[in-house]
Amino acid sequence: MKNETMGNSSVNKNDLKELLKETKETLATDVKVDGNQRVFGAVDLWNAQKRQRTSISMRRWMN
Repeated sequence: MKNETMGNSSVNKNDLKELLKETKETLATDVKVDGNQRVFGAVDLWNAQKRQRTSISMRRWMN
């Protein structure tokens, strides 16, 4: 199976040149950044702790 996947494949010079070509980085200046970024608050912490307690109690019940 190794011989099938490790075969010699020839790449012509144009394809090799295209694969190795360096591209310049550009900035996306026309993209709007969402100003309503969500902040982790007390309610989110409470929900996370509630989910954690539920999963722990289920594990205890199954044992």
